[in-house]
Amino acid sequence: MRSIIKRSLFATAVATAAFGLAATSASATAQSQWTVSNPNANGSFSAVLKAGATADLLDLTTNQSVTCYSATASGTATNGVHPDGNNLALIASAKWGDAVSDPCDGPLGSAFSAVANGPISLNASSYSGGVTSGSLANVSVTITGDTLFGVCKATISGSASNAKYNNATGELSITNGTGLSISNVSNCASLMNNGDSAQFSATYKLAQPLTVTSP
Repeated sequence: MRSIIKRSLFATAVATAAFGLAATSASATAQSQWTVSNPNANGSFSAVLKAGATADLLDLTTNQSVTCYSATASGTATNGVHPDGNNLALIASAKWGDAVSDPCDGPLGSAFSAVANGPISLNASSYSGGVTSGSLANVSVTITGDTLFGVCKATISGSASNAKYNNATGELSITNGTGLSISNVSNCASLMNNGDSAQFSATYKLAQPLTVTSP
């Protein structure tokens, strides 16, 4: 009889623990969900640099910077519920400045422009008061400059931290985003070097704001 009672108590404890684990897992899943509402049925979006703002790339090793006064971005942000914060939006195309009509200002009077080499992901990590915080991942950008030393080229890659999207303003901002590195440097003298760390800042205004929420 005592053995039967022990087995019964053990079975009850196991069942209770399993139920608790299931409830915790379900709760964690619900909390990690993200919902994207895009006014464009095809999931597309476009953005330009906010009026009066600049896009700034800073080489943290050499302390040299490039400042752009125009920038565009476009891509997709699919309507619906996402199981986590990864790839809430994909920036399929992005460019900064124009080599002829609107170059970015670089060191020593140099003129730069830049273009993304592939999709950049907006990954979300937290949400509060209509503001989504996260990072830009899978960054790969080719930057080209006309300098005193000739044509300088380099690749900026990695993940930019401190990205935020604000539902109320329809703005995506990156403030002193770190996690980027410089490689494939060609003919840039001491302005940029392979292995240098970089920082990026910009504020974009979406043509048609998205609404991003999370429990």
